[in-house]
Amino acid sequence: MVFKVPPSQIIIRPPVEAYSVLIAVTGGCNWNKCRFCGTYKGIYGTTQDYAVRPLEDVLKDIDLYADKNYHGYPVFLAGGNPTSAPTDYLVKIIEYVRLRMKNVPRVSCYAKALDILRKTDEELKKLSEAGLDIVYMGLESGSSKILRLMKKGTNAESMIKAGKRVLNSGIKLSLYVILGLGGKKFSEEHIKETAGVLTEINPTIFRFRTLNLMPNTPLWKDWKNGDFELLSPVENLIEERNIIANLGENVSSQVFNDHVSNYCSLESSNIKIDRDAFIKTLDSYINDPKIKNLPRKNLTQM
Repeated sequence: MVFKVPPSQIIIRPPVEAYSVLIAVTGGCNWNKCRFCGTYKGIYGTTQDYAVRPLEDVLKDIDLYADKNYHGYPVFLAGGNPTSAPTDYLVKIIEYVRLRMKNVPRVSCYAKALDILRKTDEELKKLSEAGLDIVYMGLESGSSKILRLMKKGTNAESMIKAGKRVLNSGIKLSLYVILGLGGKKFSEEHIKETAGVLTEINPTIFRFRTLNLMPNTPLWKDWKNGDFELLSPVENLIEERNIIANLGENVSSQVFNDHVSNYCSLESSNIKIDRDAFIKTLDSYINDPKIKNLPRKNLTQM
């Protein structure tokens, strides 16, 4: 049985925000068409419609945490893409977090490229000045073809434009890259085009995720029908290795493999400095007989 939950209930947050104060701002996702994503479509036994919570309810939640002495913690503004909400609404929430909660080291949220592009440079600057430190945005792939096939609702050009505008506003940018999203058919394109977009943006951070198919997604049906071929663990590592190898010399991003779906946990505080060592370590994994024969995790929830 699948239950519909209100926007006040938080369904997902980034692993890096595991010990943060979570404040529900929006519910669901205003796009919710990505063929690989089942987050708001029953994956956790729940569905959630897109909604922007009433401002007074969000401020009450902030008061609650402040009154319970949740000071000194990062704050994550939850929802699939709170940046879809009106800018003035978000500014009031961010400023209230900074007012009521002491020593907050980071205020963050998810963002969609299209939401960023709908805001003016002045609006993004307002969010930065209010105290929004970083947004997490799903690049997924730098290939416009793959993004179109996955119904991401954007393309490489839009991703580049949105990413640069976030950074130019003074907000840090963390991008997600999904290894294996092109399947075996488009793996080479996924590698080349993703490295190209990362090079164009040079985000603050990019994080690898490994594609796992959820039973409630269209991509799961494609796989079951034989229309989509999943990569093996070692093939996912090869994709990561070659994305890193194809980055431009300008890329100085932090890099993380901080998700349960991944087959390695490598990280770098500056991939420009660490690239050779990163690649060498990945090569050692790729050539390890144990990893070559490693079965897929096939996680059905995360």
